[in-house]
Amino acid sequence: MTDSSFEAEKIELYKEVHLRSKKELSDDEKIPFLEKKRRSKWMQLGLNLAIIFLFIYMYSNGLTTFGDWFYYLLFGIFSLNLVLIYFQVKQINVLIQHIQTEQERGFKA
Repeated sequence: MTDSSFEAEKIELYKEVHLRSKKELSDDEKIPFLEKKRRSKWMQLGLNLAIIFLFIYMYSNGLTTFGDWFYYLLFGIFSLNLVLIYFQVKQINVLIQHIQTEQERGFKA
């Protein structure tokens, strides 16, 4: 498998995952949809960070009666969620860049 076919498969997978039913839209309609989705992911990232900081604050000040294991579990879950959302944002950025590059080269969907 060549690098270009691997890249093409990766882009197709990103389109399938992030565009789903919007895959048949024109390129001019896909980009605003993906930008809106990217903003949504950034908001999810911020919300997850706020929740982590809230739990750190609660844990450090002893505001609840939960055990230490509970806070470690929540911290682990929300940290994993942060990583996964970050990778989704990167994939959306790659997809937007690919669509814009195709538009500049004259390819239309």
